Amino acid sequence: MLDFDTVQDALEGLGSGSDAAEAHGTLCALLLDNAALATWLAQTLDELPGPGDVLATERLAVLERLFEQTRESMNNEDLSFSPLLPDETDDFGVRLLGLSGWCQGFLFGFGIVSGTKDDALDDVARECLSDLLEISKLSHDEAGGDEAELQFAEIVEHLRMVTLLLNDTLNPLKGPGTAH
Repeated sequence: MLDFDTVQDALEGLGSGSDAAEAHGTLCALLLDNAALATWLAQTLDELPGPGDVLATERLAVLERLFEQTRESMNNEDLSFSPLLPDETDDFGVRLLGLSGWCQGFLFGFGIVSGTKDDALDDVARECLSDLLEISKLSHDEAGGDEAELQFAEIVEHLRMVTLLLNDTLNPLKGPGTAH
């Protein structure tokens, strides 16, 4: 998977108002509706650069790789999906903002697709969305420390599993076909 800073640089270079975490959250929610790359880019970028801009084309290629890697990991039976967040070397407050932003992006993206998916949600899936709403309210000024790091890791794992559960609820993996 691409790292946070690479995606952040690409988004900044393309003039996006979203950071990498928020953009990835939006992407994951849009993928619940099997959205196309163009749909995500339209929600993430104010405008697409012209075809003659070589640097912008390289930056778009980074976003396309993120799109493909995320789609694959969300639908892979090995449960390899992971939200794109600032890494452990970043300040704890920055990581909290990333976690909050990821959830905000996911809820934004889910709002876009909810018209087609809302009826498919059971009580567990609705509770998962409620959890994301609560996580989105985290403040960057929370104190760090060993206990906070442990809680952060638990929240990230919960976020990962919530995303996979919602994806499985709305897009169940299809097993091998059977011949009749």
